[in-house]
Amino acid sequence: MQSRALTPLLLVLTAAGGGAYARAKVVEDTSGSLKTLTSIAVALDSQDRHPVHVLYVHGIDQVGAGDSAMLRDSICTELDLCAVGDWKNAGTEYADKGEFSSDVEPPTLEYLGNPVWGSSAEWHAAAPFVVHWVVHLRGHSAVLVLDEINWWPLMLSLKCRRVIAAEAHLSGPDRGLLEVCSNPSAQDPDGTGRFYPWVSADEAAKLEKIRPRGVLINRELKSQLVDWGLSDVLMVVGPLGGVLRDGVRQLMAKSAAFDPNAAAADSSGSAGIGNYDWKTQLTRDNTLDQEFVGVTHSLGAYLFFNTLNPEFASVDSQSLSATDEARKTAEENAVRYIFERTSLIYFFANQLQMLEMTNLENAPESSTTATKSRGLAPPPIAPMSPAADFITLVNRWKDYQTGFQGVLHPSDEASREKVQVVAWSDPSDVMTYRVPKIGNVEVVNLYVTNGPHYFGLLESPRKAHDDYAKNIDVLRVMFEETKPPQTH
Repeated sequence: MQSRALTPLLLVLTAAGGGAYARAKVVEDTSGSLKTLTSIAVALDSQDRHPVHVLYVHGIDQVGAGDSAMLRDSICTELDLCAVGDWKNAGTEYADKGEFSSDVEPPTLEYLGNPVWGSSAEWHAAAPFVVHWVVHLRGHSAVLVLDEINWWPLMLSLKCRRVIAAEAHLSGPDRGLLEVCSNPSAQDPDGTGRFYPWVSADEAAKLEKIRPRGVLINRELKSQLVDWGLSDVLMVVGPLGGVLRDGVRQLMAKSAAFDPNAAAADSSGSAGIGNYDWKTQLTRDNTLDQEFVGVTHSLGAYLFFNTLNPEFASVDSQSLSATDEARKTAEENAVRYIFERTSLIYFFANQLQMLEMTNLENAPESSTTATKSRGLAPPPIAPMSPAADFITLVNRWKDYQTGFQGVLHPSDEASREKVQVVAWSDPSDVMTYRVPKIGNVEVVNLYVTNGPHYFGLLESPRKAHDDYAKNIDVLRVMFEETKPPQTH
């Protein structure tokens, strides 16, 4: 999430007096949990120097590519493991199969009778993409890859045309967001991507002249938090969620095929794209050829695990074309390949508790015993979405990882239990929740403070929600093996 400005209220409080930086250390939700953690540094120091991929999935409120820049820069500036310029952009790849193919018309989704995408050009511009970044960190032998998965382009048509443009007539225009919606370069600050003027420049100019009806603070909260941020959540848990899942699955498959060693050897980086023979490695499952780490922000955690839902889940495979069947098999194998080799996942800010309310589970038959004992008819089975619930997906990941580790370490039972989820929360972050145990996977909840506190009343909402990736205490846990963070 990239928030654009502090609210006027925060500016007033900041001017009135300095903030006290309350951050002292990482607070453990369960005593001793820090001592149980491994880290990205352990993966980077493997004896065979296999590559390590960070799969970075951004959260809500995203504007433009580059949300991973805070993490990439902080690894260099806060931990002093590299210079910022050491990170090399090794290329961009788009979802381009199935419904994202260049010769396919847009999905037939409508909003109040209006098509979400009105042409092939609009649909082409909405394709999600992954940017590959490569670096060698000081003191570590293996190459580190950061695959920045950008899913936000799929949201722009609805947000720009149906929310931001309409909002100008109600609470008032948001000039910054209208600029993003009407000027493709504003969507692309890093020069990465293909974008589209979802609102014409003439229309945006007219909307900007509308006199605001809402008061300033309320208007900014609505346009930035609700209109541009929380609208992402509604779209992800609705019919658009399936399209988004398929796009992210394709990007993960491309990340599996990315060869970081070839990219590092080639100055342009293009040699690395699509050259890694992961399909052969999948049949040689007694070797850890590369390792993956999930780093997700807010809604990104939900999207990361949602890729374990297979495309065409409710379609009889016999009715699929040979092309679709082959693509389905390839993507499922790529997702399995990645999750087998993923033992560490870090959540920055967590909405799982809230999101799972949209995906309630039907209880097993045994839980209706009390109802039957009172002579009541059993409750009807509720119609369910074809997507699996989050517990099922996380358990599927653990099964993949445990099975793979069992082959790698057949005589070492302790090595088979490697899955680790660390959920980071700033207690002053208004959009984070404690993450409970998920199915068979324990979750380590850790609490930090991302920004200064003002009079004991306020911490910048932007810093509280956004700045996990540059919090030195968070970074030390992620990159300094099992050492607890130092106190300040």
